Amino acid sequence: RRGGGGGSLGLRGCVGPGLVGALRRLELLCVNLLLQPWRPEIRTVKTFTGNFVYYIQSVLTDDIVKTVLEKIGYVATTATEFSLVKKRNYEETKQTAFEIFLARIECETILHMTDEENHGSLEAVQKKAQMHRHYGDKDEEDLTPQREDAGYLENEENCETSLCLATQQKCSTNSDMSFEAAGNRKIK
Repeated sequence: RRGGGGGSLGLRGCVGPGLVGALRRLELLCVNLLLQPWRPEIRTVKTFTGNFVYYIQSVLTDDIVKTVLEKIGYVATTATEFSLVKKRNYEETKQTAFEIFLARIECETILHMTDEENHGSLEAVQKKAQMHRHYGDKDEEDLTPQREDAGYLENEENCETSLCLATQQKCSTNSDMSFEAAGNRKIK
């Protein structure tokens, strides 16, 4: 698992929430270094601890970890330890902490947006589109679930996005029946 492999971004495999966790821990290390640099647990970072192995090394390559730790003032003293052996640049540590914070917030935002796309209204719209394609083959008793789904979509906040509206328009033009006709239970 160790080494510099893992792609041009310095990440290992599928990272998603793992990257957020790694950034959160590196950010915390920076903040603790700024607030309490005299504490022994801050002066030395052991790379064999559970936190480090499971949350940082499992996501970031060794080269990236080493670069970040060196940027905030740590030097590799052994194969499994980084220590504060030289005078660190306080401003550079603050800047690095802020950059890590921004990267974490950006990752969280991207994950949130991706999660909404995968599990939010897009899924409901796609299900609605599939139901409308097969609408002509259904009995009249199958109309009720479709009307309930249409009501759900109208009340859904995320349906006001252009993607949702474009999908609804496409479904409306490709189906044998419009949304108005669905409400009246009549087929064009």
